[in-house]
Order: sequence, then C-alpha cells, then structure tokens
Amino acid sequence: MLSRFHRRCSYAVLVLLFASGLAHFVLHRWFMAQGEFGPSPQPLEPWMLKLHGAAAMLSLVLLGSLLPGHIQRFWRLARNRSAGGLFLTCALLLIASGYGLYYVGGESARDWCRQSHIVLGLLALPAFGIHLWRGRALRRHPRIDGLRA
Repeated sequence: MLSRFHRRCSYAVLVLLFASGLAHFVLHRWFMAQGEFGPSPQPLEPWMLKLHGAAAMLSLVLLGSLLPGHIQRFWRLARNRSAGGLFLTCALLLIASGYGLYYVGGESARDWCRQSHIVLGLLALPAFGIHLWRGRALRRHPRIDGLRA
C-alpha cells in the first residue's frame, strides 16, 4: 500500500498526463486556427504538448518509484495482478509509442506510433480505474468474486 503522499502524487501526475494529452489531441484535431497560409496549430497546442512531455517525464519517475515496492510486492502476492498488469502494459506501450513519436523515422511509422499512442492513452484511464477499483475491493473484502487475497 502506498503512503498518502505517494498516492496523491501518483494521482496528480496521472491526471496531468491524461488531461494534457487529451487537451493536445482535442486542440490538434478540432481546433486548428486559420492562418495566413491555411490551417495552423491553435496557440495553446504546443503548450499542451510541452506540458504532456513534462508529465510524461514525471510519470517515468513515478513508475520507477512504484516498481521496487508496490508493483513487486503485489505481483509476488498475486493481488490485483490482472488489473495491475493491464495498466502496466498500457503504460509500457505508451512509453514505447511516445518514444517512437520522437525517434522512429518515416511518415507511416510515425503515424502508426501516433495512432497507437492516442488509442493506448484513452485505454489507460479505464485500465487504471479498474486497477484502483479492484485494489480497493480486495482491501475491503479479500475474497470477493473469486478475487485472490
């Protein structure tokens, strides 16, 4: 179990990461500004991308802080492993696709990384919600619905 401070920092980083990514996506997709030479990025779009990048770096620190304690302990105990594994898989794939956005060459590969990153980012929120819900349910009732204690 995480300390209150660690848990609150984790939630703050994840909310910032998700909100900034979603804001960037929405601004880029539906709010292009009309410039002198055609559609151009909305002025807030680059700021949302910078905020998202900063939150992504914080999330890597967060993941590193969770690996030796929270993740390792509960993986070994087989508690909430499927939901935690799903969220961890989303996080690792998001890291890989985010890396690909910067370092994979070629327009088609970059487009694939971008589409994957968007889909994974949208799936990560419900995956985290399921992980959180199941973890709290296990704490209250160690043997509900076939969940292992």
